Amino acid sequence: MVTWQAMAGETIPREMKRLVVTSPGNGVSVADCTVEVQTVPTPRPKPGEVLIKVVAAPVNPSDYGGWYKSSPKSTAYPMPMGKEGCGVVVASAGYEGGLMWGMTSSFRCPIGTNVGFVITDPASQGSYSEYVAVSALTGAFPMPPDVPIEDCASFFVNPYTAVGIIDTAQRAGSTRALVNTAAASQLGQMLNRLAIARGDIEIINVVRRKEQGELLEGLGAKHVIVTGEGGNDDDDDADSWKAKLKAKVADLGATCAFDAVSGDMTGHLLDCMPRGGVVYLYGVLAGRAGGIDPLDLIYRRKRLDAFYLSSWLHEGGTMRMIPRMLSAGGTVNSGLRSPDGWCRTEFADTTMEGAHAEIVRLLGTSITGKKLRIRFDGR
Repeated sequence: MVTWQAMAGETIPREMKRLVVTSPGNGVSVADCTVEVQTVPTPRPKPGEVLIKVVAAPVNPSDYGGWYKSSPKSTAYPMPMGKEGCGVVVASAGYEGGLMWGMTSSFRCPIGTNVGFVITDPASQGSYSEYVAVSALTGAFPMPPDVPIEDCASFFVNPYTAVGIIDTAQRAGSTRALVNTAAASQLGQMLNRLAIARGDIEIINVVRRKEQGELLEGLGAKHVIVTGEGGNDDDDDADSWKAKLKAKVADLGATCAFDAVSGDMTGHLLDCMPRGGVVYLYGVLAGRAGGIDPLDLIYRRKRLDAFYLSSWLHEGGTMRMIPRMLSAGGTVNSGLRSPDGWCRTEFADTTMEGAHAEIVRLLGTSITGKKLRIRFDGR
């Protein structure tokens, strides 16, 4: 029999509210989606799970990218929204079937612990909810007790990706430097701060606009390539900025690039890599990759690969995943502790009811400066 315990003084309601996409509209934009606040039963934690009262959840591109790409006839609707967030463990299930689950729930995430969480079953629940139930082993991550829990909302996708990118680059032989595109994003800023804190690798930042480069230089970035559109006049031609990028790559010994843009940028990056270099795709801001010279792949032994956070974490199976997660978690938590920590995030707050309108509004402007955060604590 499964039993569960709740935090003293905490009344857990039978029902809760969450955000769902009920229709993708015409299937071409976030603005066309129909988003509703839905009332559903509050989840009950299963063996090995904890129930989290959600304080805040960030809005990531990886969240809203899939809301409108399914067929209007898809059975995926209503679609729960959100993949990560933060909150407080308010209940945990009893356990069956072994000591591991009990030790995990009792010692790693006891009731009352401030945690970040990741949704591992997005078909059944999302992080834009008042409560979530997740695995105490793979879905909940204790946060530093001296950091306001709402400031840990973006603890996972961006910070762990930054750690994973550097680890992937160094294991691929790019031990002194790597190239990153869309580098003024919140992730790009984190990546630069992490590299500066580590002191053992340089980031060659590729951005579209001069002001984005200035933002990164203000963080201490040493290497910025502006591709055009608001940059210097002589950067408008791809041959010009590519010559600068090739010189940086050669000077710093970079052998790999991480591309969040795709489109023609992928081919440009591959052209700038040395013989045997690799371009890792991890975003599709400009659509399908193009402009690739087959001779780079055939004769110069360059290659295309992909970086996906979940694949990096699980690489090598459970025995390697656990120490990798613990190591990355220690790095991330240390970066959350200080107001000047490397993985701090600047947020713009909204409510559950106002989230859809704010997402649509921000997509029509520059969202480099802050990440949208949905608050569930009434603040």
